[in-house]
Amino acid sequence: MKVIIEHVQLQFISEIENNVISLLVEQNVMCFALKSGYVFLIDLATPSKVAKYQFPLLAAPQEKILKVWMDPSATTLFLKTNFAKYYALKRTALESEGDGNVLHLKRLSKKGCDIIATTWIDSCRIICGTHEGGVYLVDLNNDNSVTRLYRSKEPVDGVIFTKTQGALLSSGDTIRHWRSVQNASKTFTESAPSETEQFEQVDKANGRKLTFHDNTFAWIGGPGIVLGHVNNSKEYQEVLSNANVLLGTELPSPSHRIKDIVLSKFHLLVLRGNELLVINKLNNKVVAQKSLWTQSSEKILEFSVDYSQNPPTIWCFSTSNIYEIILQDESEGIWDILCRLNRFDDALGVKDISSTEKNLIYLREAEYLFSGGDFIKAAQCFGNSNTIGSATVALKFIKSSAETAALQAYLQTKLQHVKMTDDNGAQVNLLTNWIVWNYVQMLNEVDEDIATEQNNKNLELLNAKKSKLNSQLAAFFERNGPILDKETVYQILSHQNRKSEALTFAKLIEDYKYVLTYWIRSKNWYESLKILLRTQDLDCLYRYATTLLINSPDATVNTWIQIQTIRPSELINPLLTYFAKFQRSNAGIERSRAPTNYALKYLMWCFQEQDKDTLDMILFNTALYMMIASFDAGDKEDEIISFIENNLGHFDHEFILRLSTKFQRNKVTIYLYSQLKLFEDAVSLAIQKGLLEEAKLVASNRDLEINSRLRRKLWLKIAACMMHEHSDVKMTIKNILQDSNDTLTIRDLLPLFDELTTIANVKDELIRDLEKHSTAMGRVSQEIQDSIKIKKEIAEDIESLKARYQTLEPGSSCAACGELLQTRKYYVFPCGHAFHTDCLMREILNSTDYSLRNKIESLQRSSAKIKSATAMRDLDSVLSTKCCFCSDIKINSIDEPLELKQAEKEAWAL
Repeated sequence: MKVIIEHVQLQFISEIENNVISLLVEQNVMCFALKSGYVFLIDLATPSKVAKYQFPLLAAPQEKILKVWMDPSATTLFLKTNFAKYYALKRTALESEGDGNVLHLKRLSKKGCDIIATTWIDSCRIICGTHEGGVYLVDLNNDNSVTRLYRSKEPVDGVIFTKTQGALLSSGDTIRHWRSVQNASKTFTESAPSETEQFEQVDKANGRKLTFHDNTFAWIGGPGIVLGHVNNSKEYQEVLSNANVLLGTELPSPSHRIKDIVLSKFHLLVLRGNELLVINKLNNKVVAQKSLWTQSSEKILEFSVDYSQNPPTIWCFSTSNIYEIILQDESEGIWDILCRLNRFDDALGVKDISSTEKNLIYLREAEYLFSGGDFIKAAQCFGNSNTIGSATVALKFIKSSAETAALQAYLQTKLQHVKMTDDNGAQVNLLTNWIVWNYVQMLNEVDEDIATEQNNKNLELLNAKKSKLNSQLAAFFERNGPILDKETVYQILSHQNRKSEALTFAKLIEDYKYVLTYWIRSKNWYESLKILLRTQDLDCLYRYATTLLINSPDATVNTWIQIQTIRPSELINPLLTYFAKFQRSNAGIERSRAPTNYALKYLMWCFQEQDKDTLDMILFNTALYMMIASFDAGDKEDEIISFIENNLGHFDHEFILRLSTKFQRNKVTIYLYSQLKLFEDAVSLAIQKGLLEEAKLVASNRDLEINSRLRRKLWLKIAACMMHEHSDVKMTIKNILQDSNDTLTIRDLLPLFDELTTIANVKDELIRDLEKHSTAMGRVSQEIQDSIKIKKEIAEDIESLKARYQTLEPGSSCAACGELLQTRKYYVFPCGHAFHTDCLMREILNSTDYSLRNKIESLQRSSAKIKSATAMRDLDSVLSTKCCFCSDIKINSIDEPLELKQAEKEAWAL
């Protein structure tokens, strides 16, 4: 550390020579007063601006300012004169050079007391210690009230009051400490001091005797300077009795008595005459001894410290000069001293220490704790230090009596300071794997103790220890999951048979494949499905689908339903495997008690909830296979047919037909034959299996309406079977004719009658058939008569058209060119339009009626070669076919573009 004393240049103040009486620095604002009544205020941030203020209330030229005090917020000044008068004024009054805020503390002046020590509670309340031994509370807000708090037989030359650290009071050779502080008015009056210490007064100081900073106080008393630390912790500790005494004999030989003392972060500054001593508070060693240059008439007075700055600024002044004392690099070497005193936490708290110094502090603390047997804390300190190798420290713990927990603490602390990079990846892996191994060993030891322990109380302790270790291991996994070597950790845990710990590790690093495999091997299907639902990992789902579906079909299907990204076609093999086992296990069960086929249930859900067009055909084939091959399918053929009807086009007809044939699902086979239009095969199978109703349905198929021959053939097969199987011929014949819907008649059935059939059995049907025939003949006769009538009406209409005519008004014009119609040959149409022949021909030739155009052009070419009456008649017939304005000729021209003449275009121009 280096101590620098700088002289403050104040030569521009002419009155300063041998006239300074007080100096105060607070909040980086310097205030110094002259005996003559002048007060100067300087903001050290802008020292060129100086506020000069002359105190206006001095009673006579003989009245001088003796002392000035300023509160820590630099807002209020407290002044004392040689006439025992006291004043208070605001700093704003100094800056504005006004005297309206000057308060004369008459109540305090009337006390006739000589104040020698003060401490500020806030900017308006002051605790004062007097030469007469009184302690007073002055309240500038409460009508400048003055309250006596304490009375001492000797002068009160030091007062300290803080709400957090308590209160200190020094008088003569006695110092008192109040630990519990309520408020200023009650602390001294209602409670006795917590501690009192009295020293033999060897030498009297003529300046400040008590100072306080940062929980540390210094007091000039007894044979030297008492240094103590105020502890505000909840645990009560003696403050005064535990204080250290810096003996005067430890200081350089004095030539003057001590005038003043102040405290910095780590040092005590002592002022003796014009000599400055800087003493280290930790070891009481003098680190600097400086002399202040003074003139013969000049007198060094005291210190002033501004603790609001960081670091605090320290000032010293004489009657003529002001000096700034700078402690450069004050914390240099402090950490080493603190380590020697075993105050390692304080050493680490020293500002601006380097990383190397911090590592040395941790190393010294670790060695100190290790030698004392505190292995856990020692391990943590070793881990915080990089000045010693990991192997050396590990061997140190292994060879000692330390438990594995201490080594574990070291490894974990070391791991916190190692960053995962390419360069130190191996070191990280070594540390993490070692830590996991140690946890496993500790758990194994606890398990062995539990297995051999018989005392219930000890068992509870061991179980609690195991639970704590498991929690610590889980926390380690969670904290360091990204940097752990997963495969190595699994190997360590599996080789030591720590299955539950491995499961915990897998969950924390979200290795759900391992978790799923674990639960599958443990046959815990519920947990397995929970993991699948949470991760929705399709690879794992397909991999374990068969196992889960066979062992827990209901829950598995419900889980699959909740996973929307499943491709159902990937589950065909598990579904078929489950169905095969389902068939074997339910072969002997009654059909009424048949359990649910969950494979088919899942497929049916897919068909209902998903777009059928996006599903593969194999899904429908599989579903139909399960329905057809099921042991209870015989009672559910109608359901199968209904499913087929609703999903036509989504399955392989031939494959399903082969299945239905193989498993003898005759109704399904008949239905499929019909879908494939193999009607003869369908009817033959139905007749063969005695399913006449199904045969009738096939024969009644609408597709046979256009093939009456095949339909009649099918009904004849059905009729032959019915005639052969039923004895009631009359009723059978009636049913056949009704069911066939007139496809068959009684004549078709006659060859089917056997020799025993009588006319009575067929009489009713013959009569009914003849009646139908008679009705049909009557209907045909009526149709012939209606046709003759229509023919006659048509002939009459033709004759009437020959006599039809159209009247033209005089001056009628051509509908195409607008000229007089009678000037040339023309045509008149029934609609009323009339055209010149050439105009009509031009309109037709310009139209889109290509058929009519071709006829006209052909006739024109023929008439040009051979001018005959026949050709002219044909042309006349074609031109008179239809009006070119009222027929489709004009309608079809709507798509043609408009062709305007130049004059018309100009007329439409804007």
